[in-house]
Amino acid sequence: MTDADAVPAKDRLDVLGLDATGRLVVVELKRDTADRDVHLQAITYAALVSRFDLETLAEAHRRFRVSRGESVTVEECRQRLLDHVDGDWDPEVLQRPRLVVIAADFPKQVTHTVVWLSEMNLDIDLVQVSLWKVEGHLVAGFSKVYPTPQVEEFTLGPARAEAEAVVKKIKERSRARNAVDVLFAADLLPDGTRLLMVPRHGVPEEIREEINSWAAEVHGRASATWTNDTSKPLTWEADGEQYSPTGLAEHIFTSVKGRSVAGIQGTTWWRVDTGHVPDDVDPGEWAALANRDLTQLAEQVRGISAAG
Repeated sequence: MTDADAVPAKDRLDVLGLDATGRLVVVELKRDTADRDVHLQAITYAALVSRFDLETLAEAHRRFRVSRGESVTVEECRQRLLDHVDGDWDPEVLQRPRLVVIAADFPKQVTHTVVWLSEMNLDIDLVQVSLWKVEGHLVAGFSKVYPTPQVEEFTLGPARAEAEAVVKKIKERSRARNAVDVLFAADLLPDGTRLLMVPRHGVPEEIREEINSWAAEVHGRASATWTNDTSKPLTWEADGEQYSPTGLAEHIFTSVKGRSVAGIQGTTWWRVDTGHVPDDVDPGEWAALANRDLTQLAEQVRGISAAG
């Protein structure tokens, strides 16, 4: 087997398949009890094949069939793969391989790790195989050790949903953090720049209306001032405390709804108050920032930097 750069892999994976959904299936086989790092081997192979495309697979399939004495072209193999998949071929689905590890038994280190990996949304199965000799013939029996249907429905589903929410929250916070860093480096906003709250990303329309109504009840709830501090650049006028853009958005949401929220990109909530012009700033240039939130300003800076 080779990786996406045509560099031979040190080891060969045992079985590479393609299921009817268009996902690759990486199968690792162990004759006896699985090694303690068997799941790591499977993950390594999955990472390599996740870069394969239709043409790579067609060529690999052709080589496999030729090794079995068949005479086929790459185009024939390509069509066979397309016919095998139900519906349209989807490169994104192909890039998320399913892992199956088959062995006579599994050490606890493997099962514990696989449980956690599954909760983190990695699709990996453990299958136990048993062999019997019946009237001179070998008979194999397979039983799925993990995940069982009950685990998949009642444990993995909620755990994976929670993991996806956490990943989404991390991504949104990373985007917000990057926007603050860009604005800080560009020195675009002077200290004391007044920002107005416009609830946007991460909340539905009806909750935005609740937040706006709540903010209108007390002076300062809908405004903050900017300080060139990459950690907590916003000072909320309602309490004088410093927050990150996302931290303040989440604090306001919790104040209104009485519960926390995940996935808000706080830099979309705060836009420049162009009616409040800082000292030593040209009013005409400042007016050009109207209706732009912190995310849009950061994108503008990035665009200027790229053009330069």
